[in-house]
Amino acid sequence: MQAIVIAIHGILTGQTEPSWPDKLDAWLFRRDPQIKVLKKEYTAGPFPRLNCWLKNPRLAEAVANEVLLLAATQLEQSPPPGAGSPGQPFPPIWLIAHSNGAHIALLITRKLIASGCWIGGIILTGAACEADVERNAVLPWLLANQLGVALAYCSAEDQVLPWANTSTPDARNRNFAVCLCHRAWSLLAWPYGSLGRTGWLFRGAPVKPAQTIPELGDMGSRLLTRWQAGGHSTWFTPENIERTFEQFYADVQLNATR
Repeated sequence: MQAIVIAIHGILTGQTEPSWPDKLDAWLFRRDPQIKVLKKEYTAGPFPRLNCWLKNPRLAEAVANEVLLLAATQLEQSPPPGAGSPGQPFPPIWLIAHSNGAHIALLITRKLIASGCWIGGIILTGAACEADVERNAVLPWLLANQLGVALAYCSAEDQVLPWANTSTPDARNRNFAVCLCHRAWSLLAWPYGSLGRTGWLFRGAPVKPAQTIPELGDMGSRLLTRWQAGGHSTWFTPENIERTFEQFYADVQLNATR
């Protein structure tokens, strides 16, 4: 087993037709059978507080327990040397999630790290979670080397996620009526965050790989935002999904060697 990938969809995902995690599972099986995909199927509606405070923590607990059981089984089977990170002889754990699933993915990451696991990376697409890398704990995990890389797949055209107050020119130039509408939508969507719209933020400003931020040190290469036009689900539209899966696979393969 080369890696464990946990794939988590967002809300309003039907259960009678293949979801993008189902398609990713089949795609990776054809491309690289050594990657084990764990899918968490669940139903959820557009109820931010119910999801974030009740449903998501329960889902995260169930997935974390499943991963720990899989890891324990892997250890019993004498895994090959060099897998995972030092002190973790089983394969790297990756989380790939969309929308509400990104909030679940961060909860799972927190639980697995608290259990002593090392997380190879997280890929959050159209993420409805906190964008600031200090408040969402991504930066502390990276600095402590408990997390390998964090990638956000975003679209500036995302009209589903709440708006964030950033220092970008666009944020400063909005008129009062637009700001009022954005504020009202953000209150309705709270406690969802705006990562999928803004990309990673550090103290209100976008994190850019070429930007020198003393507090981030060399984190620029491990905190990446990828952009694509099209809105909240653009990465999984029929015309983009194959390219998205190729990018997922490339990111996992590239960072597996770090």
